[in-house]
Amino acid sequence: MTAVAETDVLRGRKAKIRQRELLLTLEQWGPAYRDVAGERLHYVFEIAAATDEEQTWLREHIAKNGMPESGRSAEEMRAEGGRANASASAAFLAGDYERARDLIDEARAYGALFEGEWERLHEFIASKVSSDE
Repeated sequence: MTAVAETDVLRGRKAKIRQRELLLTLEQWGPAYRDVAGERLHYVFEIAAATDEEQTWLREHIAKNGMPESGRSAEEMRAEGGRANASASAAFLAGDYERARDLIDEARAYGALFEGEWERLHEFIASKVSSDE
């Protein structure tokens, strides 16, 4: 895969990760602000530092799917990210590179990987795919 194509792939993956981060923020904080006066999404948007475009996307998502009734704690989410990261390693070792990439995206969304780590892992997997072809 060329560097330009890989950059395009990562750009698309980053957009999906950001959407997942917004949904996780909604899940974690939306239920906590259920009884506040005014619009509770304001708090979720603030916590997530959501852009106007992201706010519109999240409102549309909620209109289709509703608000979460309960959420997970930060500890539960960190643990989920750790599991995704460990599963990515297992998938990579098994040669399932696409699954490994999906799982490191999930780990990134949960905050288990910093962006630089995430990018390096994608580069490493892409180089492995190229060398196997």
